[in-house]
Amino acid sequence: MTTDKGPGEMPHGMTDTHAADARQRHRLLKALACTPLMGLPGGMAVAGGNNAASAQGREPLGVAISACDDDTGQHFASCTSYQGVERWRQPIRQRAHGATRHPHKPWALIFSRRPGTEINVFDLDSGERIARIEAAPDRHFYGHGVFSPDGGLLYTTENAIAPGEGRIGIYDVNRDFARIGEFASGGIGPHEIRLHPDGQQLIIANGGILTRPETGRVKLNLDSMQSNLTLLDRVSGEIRWQGEPSHHQLSLRHLDVSREGVIVAGYQYQGSAADHRPLVVMKHPGSDRLQELPLPREYVPQFKQYIASIAVSPDGRLAVATAPRGNLITLWNLATGELDTTLDFADCAGVLAVPATQQTPAGFVVSNGRGEWLLIDEEGLPALGPVRLANTHWDNHLALM
Repeated sequence: MTTDKGPGEMPHGMTDTHAADARQRHRLLKALACTPLMGLPGGMAVAGGNNAASAQGREPLGVAISACDDDTGQHFASCTSYQGVERWRQPIRQRAHGATRHPHKPWALIFSRRPGTEINVFDLDSGERIARIEAAPDRHFYGHGVFSPDGGLLYTTENAIAPGEGRIGIYDVNRDFARIGEFASGGIGPHEIRLHPDGQQLIIANGGILTRPETGRVKLNLDSMQSNLTLLDRVSGEIRWQGEPSHHQLSLRHLDVSREGVIVAGYQYQGSAADHRPLVVMKHPGSDRLQELPLPREYVPQFKQYIASIAVSPDGRLAVATAPRGNLITLWNLATGELDTTLDFADCAGVLAVPATQQTPAGFVVSNGRGEWLLIDEEGLPALGPVRLANTHWDNHLALM
């Protein structure tokens, strides 16, 4: 495996002046604390990579699903409009992580985070729980899943506990989500999974970190870990392609993909906080290489070696990566590979790409652990919000419904 760029190397065509000018567009959101709360207009559609409802042939509903906790620590699944109006909230037994929607039915699935053992299925309109899927013996979930294009199969990232190997669980939706098989994920610790725009491949971020339920979330193999990005044939389970990071302690976790097949993923570095490592990586269609985007050295202390969520704009030009430990929203120019803009937004994590409407510009909706949602435009400027939902602490991800 090879990577195109080291953390200090400029992409082709990018000058020092260009990079400096881009970084000068850093904008603070401190003034937002004094801004009146505003909602996003009703009916706003969401577009982007595989987050987009339109990517699976349906119109988005103008709402998102996210896991959240209340002030007492109780776990919930929440369906909330972009105006910040909660449509329903249902308690769940285990803390959840990611979510997805069935491509043709009004069903929302929310996945327990590692080492959880439940997937809850809800009716999007009423919030009624339709089903609860239990992990197979000697398996637990990693918090993400995706449907086949026809909605007949559900694929989930799982851990085969005894050997400590990654698995992709396969569930038959038309047989009450019966588990009918599994594939090897191509590594250890498979985390986020997306359906490639070709409909035939699964995109898997194998984080490379070994954990076991009896030790909770303790990481057991940091000295020997090896992460990878895998493209897997969803019918045969054959590995079509794999790429590895430039350093073995760079853990691939979350990703998005554009309609054209540009994959963007985020790293969570497991080494020293002072090390200078890239944190965002991309793969172009037809390329057999991972391109690691350079992170300017002065940003290393701010990013704190951790990317939570990724969203790619509908045209594949831009990506947002959230860095909650550093309280940063970061906007990346995918044509040049540069870090274009950063914004302060406390404990930000979830992100969705949104198109322009008559009232608002194209941009991204971002959530945080304080129960706030914020819309930024494609220049990285606050457009609307933040909207705050009381007694709510959003988890790491927003899922389009």
